[in-house]
Amino acid sequence: MSAICGIFTKNKALNHEKAQSVLRDLGKYRHDRTGNFTEGPVFLGCHQNYVTPESFKERLPYEDKEAALVITADAIIDNRDELFEIFSVPVEEQALPDSFLILKAYKKWGIKCPEYLIGDFAFAIWDKQNNELFCARDHVGKRSLYYYDSPEIFAFSTLMEPLFEIDGIKKRLNETYIADFLSITSVRHELGDEITIYEDIFNLPPACAMLLNKNGLKKWRYWEIKKAKEIHFDTDEEYEEAFRKVYSEAVKCRLRSTKKVGILLSGGLDSGSIACLAAPELKKRNQKLYSFTQVPMEGYKEWLPENKLADEREYVEEICAYMGNIEPHYITSKGKSPLTEINKTLGTLEQPYKTFENSYWGNTCYKTANDMGIGVLMSGQTGNATVSWGNFSPYMIYLLKNIYLKTFFKEIKAYSKRQKTNPLRLILSIGFNFMPRGIKKYRYIKRNGKNFTELLSPINPEFAKAMKVQKRFKMYKNDPLFIEHGDSLSERMKMLGNSGFSHLGAIETKSSLAFGVEKRDPTRDKRVIEFCINLPENQWVRDGEERRFIRHVMEGYMPDMVRLNTTVRGRQAADWMQRIAPEWAEVYEEMETIGDNELEKKYLDIPRIKRFLAANKELSPDDNDGTETGVRLLIRALIFTRFLRSFEEQK
Repeated sequence: MSAICGIFTKNKALNHEKAQSVLRDLGKYRHDRTGNFTEGPVFLGCHQNYVTPESFKERLPYEDKEAALVITADAIIDNRDELFEIFSVPVEEQALPDSFLILKAYKKWGIKCPEYLIGDFAFAIWDKQNNELFCARDHVGKRSLYYYDSPEIFAFSTLMEPLFEIDGIKKRLNETYIADFLSITSVRHELGDEITIYEDIFNLPPACAMLLNKNGLKKWRYWEIKKAKEIHFDTDEEYEEAFRKVYSEAVKCRLRSTKKVGILLSGGLDSGSIACLAAPELKKRNQKLYSFTQVPMEGYKEWLPENKLADEREYVEEICAYMGNIEPHYITSKGKSPLTEINKTLGTLEQPYKTFENSYWGNTCYKTANDMGIGVLMSGQTGNATVSWGNFSPYMIYLLKNIYLKTFFKEIKAYSKRQKTNPLRLILSIGFNFMPRGIKKYRYIKRNGKNFTELLSPINPEFAKAMKVQKRFKMYKNDPLFIEHGDSLSERMKMLGNSGFSHLGAIETKSSLAFGVEKRDPTRDKRVIEFCINLPENQWVRDGEERRFIRHVMEGYMPDMVRLNTTVRGRQAADWMQRIAPEWAEVYEEMETIGDNELEKKYLDIPRIKRFLAANKELSPDDNDGTETGVRLLIRALIFTRFLRSFEEQK
């Protein structure tokens, strides 16, 4: 959890004062040590935070004078034992810092070295002999790396803002990014995996590397998620044991910390399975696992259906009682709401954002964890696409596409019996996925009465047209109405795409730096992803049982109340509308000013915003979701407007 930066001048002298300004601006958050390296046209910097035992011995940037290499890194390498064996590192020397292992990998494999590293990393290596600068980002983009490239200069940084300290880099809004942000109905920010909110500032995508030398800048992708060779064992027990080994290692290596270890714990299978694997391992070290669970505010009025839970305490307590080595903490976020967190979150993320519903409890969990001395905070955020995958409908589409009709009808019968639903209706529902998009869209609008995009996308139609938004949607296969559903593999690939990883990685990197807590996710481990993608489809769903594999893997390791729960699922931030009610009048006055300047008029659909404002002068006590009434759209517009106004003030 460090922050790195670097500058390489191509045809002019390095401005040392500006280089120090970049490093100084990058160090706005607490850090344990600052270091820099300058030689000729190159400047490298690092603000280190000591998280692992080995990091206390690390001094970055580090120069290997014998090999004529200099490295700066924001990295935690997880496959250390594997690398020790490859490099024949004796046991007495295995306290090496992670950056030394990266250098060893570079010496052995050169620019292919990221392919052999597992963990969360972004690093740069200056190769003096070859006059080359090599940069890389980890497989799933857990650590961010932004860069600028021009004929005169190349620069990179963990954060975007420090790059504007360099002469010639101007802060200009990227209208392609803005069009994406305002038009995408989901919480994603952009369609591509390289663009940012600013022109000329680019994001190095996950699983990508770049090399800068006399021939210019070359970028490539060194790894991609794909179904390679399907895993095959003779029995279910062998599949489960093999995965338990991979998953346990993914959890274990993320416990490497000199501070306490925590987890964002719900009552579900993803974070629950991580907790149940981590707690025994920590117990061997005489350590506890500290859990943090979001619960509703005092006075919360229940509104969810019976199959949804706002308060998952009962299931969390069952996990804690079963394991006996977990200390639970329930986060009520008293006095906090999505509205109280806007300015703080904008400052942290350096860009507008959409996940405002979860911002108040996320920020409170981070702060509470830091106050308690937590160094690593785990989550199971990617679990729905990896460890606990197993949705029935995509599996049925897979069976139909491959004409496995006998299995298809067998599963329909079993699932309809479990769910007490009509098999024919189930078949018709699944079959509808094969209809043309036009029919799906007609059915959606007929059923819902409104176009979903009108409720969540505040973009000015003229700006959308000018930016050719619909063309971009087609190019990136964006589905604003969420009406296109594929088979098991294609649905998971949507969730595991580079754009989504970039989005998550930027948020997690910046939040970790801001709150001083390293967020780590075993369900996003490269080894876990590869195992899950190559697992036979009938391990995920069978005999009508959804999310089957993780339930069987965790038998005996997790309480059955959680493991076998198929009746209820948690709903994060179910109280967000009730939380914003006391502050609504104040922000309402501010929202009435949206459209007062030209940029807001250019980007936002002001007439639609005014219509939703008129309908929401007072919040309806029966509105707990905020979508149908346009409240979500209004808050998205408010967040974007505050970002725009801050940008204008800084010009």
